[in-house]
Amino acid sequence: MCSPAVTPSLVHRVSCLDSSGTNENVGIRDANLGPMSIGVDEVGRGAWAGPLVVGAASGDIEVASQILRRRDNDGYYDSKALSPQRRSVMAARLVDAGLVFGLGSATAHEIDAKGLTKALALAAGRALVDLGPQLVTGIDDHQLLLDGAANYLADAGAVMVVRGDRTHPLIAAASIAAKLARDEWMIMLDAELPFWDFRASKGYGSPRHRFGLSWLGPSVEHRRSFRPMSELQLPASGHFSSAVRTK
Repeated sequence: MCSPAVTPSLVHRVSCLDSSGTNENVGIRDANLGPMSIGVDEVGRGAWAGPLVVGAASGDIEVASQILRRRDNDGYYDSKALSPQRRSVMAARLVDAGLVFGLGSATAHEIDAKGLTKALALAAGRALVDLGPQLVTGIDDHQLLLDGAANYLADAGAVMVVRGDRTHPLIAAASIAAKLARDEWMIMLDAELPFWDFRASKGYGSPRHRFGLSWLGPSVEHRRSFRPMSELQLPASGHFSSAVRTK
């Protein structure tokens, strides 16, 4: 059974996406008079390795706004604006305030096989499935609010919010949950695949990550369809694998 808490063991929930367990918290109708909302955001889109993780967050918009509003009142704190420690603190406060979260992921293999846009839709769908049992009413009763300018949930009626992780508290909350989950996942991968700097780089193209690739080639967690994999002169290293991937 997956833990309902977003922190500190968020990565455990990412690895249990098919669980039917529910959160003790329940979705709360937004304080405004509009439809109930779900904020959706992704982390890891441009990484060379590791999963793509999508977070979905629902709850009282006013409560989320009070917790995440920037000190200068210029929008909201999202995952990029917070240190790892502050992300954990903010996530705990959001859960304590009654917000609920879903997490979904797409593996490097799925990204290579389906392409990035379809992998985003796959991970987002898994996040919504994870979130659904925690809501008072069904997903279809909620307005999906998606960060960015590319609507990979158009079939689900999602509304795009440009810079949404900065301008909408539920999207900001989703980004924090997704970032916490993916960072913990990459730290776990680094313990098993220590040659590519996953702990520090989180799968992005750091100098040490590049060195690992030039020395050993890609691991099973690398996205081989991404341009850096095809442009670098890489030796073969298919014997490297990760137990984390199969958990």
